[in-house]
Amino acid sequence: MPEIFGLPQPLTGNETVTIQQVQNGQIALCTMPLSQLTQILGSSTQWATNLPTTRPDTPGILWDNGGVVSIS
Repeated sequence: MPEIFGLPQPLTGNETVTIQQVQNGQIALCTMPLSQLTQILGSSTQWATNLPTTRPDTPGILWDNGGVVSIS
């Protein structure tokens, strides 16, 4: 049985998130603090309306986990 070295800690807003987007056929990456991303998104929930409702097989994909945005 594997040993557990630590449990998930509460988010502080200092964690970084990276957004990958295709622009003109090129992949663009943007990394920012989680707190900055929440300011950009504001109260808009439009971005979350089309999230998959089953966990994606690919790691790092956002999905709707019963009303909670999760990362696969």
